[in-house]
Amino acid sequence: MIECNELTKTYGGKKALNNLSFMIEENKITGIIGRNGAGKTTLLKIIAGFLRETSGEIKVFSEKPFNSLTVSANMIFVDDQMSLPTTLSLQEILEVAATFYKNWDMELAQRLFDYFSFHRDQRHSSLSKGMKSTFNMILGLSARCPLTIFDEPTTGMDAAVRADFYRALLKDYIAYPRTILISSHHLDEIEDLLEDVLLIKEGENHFTYRLLS
Repeated sequence: MIECNELTKTYGGKKALNNLSFMIEENKITGIIGRNGAGKTTLLKIIAGFLRETSGEIKVFSEKPFNSLTVSANMIFVDDQMSLPTTLSLQEILEVAATFYKNWDMELAQRLFDYFSFHRDQRHSSLSKGMKSTFNMILGLSARCPLTIFDEPTTGMDAAVRADFYRALLKDYIAYPRTILISSHHLDEIEDLLEDVLLIKEGENHFTYRLLS
């Protein structure tokens, strides 16, 4: 799914990523683990095609991801900075998403929407930080994209909601396998979900290991 060879990203002379080399297999849940500032978000944005690498090579779906229509059409990137239309209600956002993502599951979206007690007429901009993260998670799961990226997805959620999120993710992944990347600086919180782990420290991958066979 993802091949990376000596990938480097530099900002103003400082290396956010330094000669990363790794492979991520298809249809696995992989944790991108590291402290804040380790380079996790930069790496995920390069994989998603949002940023261009400074040097090295990266391939996603066998293509360079930057400005790739193939990657864009088969990927969703979920973080706490997601920008959603302020003129649409939450229900309308779900309906628009159904026309955009070819694998969208409206039944799943509505079930999670009701479970987490959202209201049809609410606006994304009016939600608390934790509720925004929860709604973004609904989008990420319901889209069922072949490549699903969650960058610190539980920001602002309380412990009970985080546990519900992880259960929902695992249940849907088992039913509909796809490649899921989850970044976190708390391995202990997500280790039961993961099959593979990529550990990043100061922009370098220190090791990749498999948790489950």
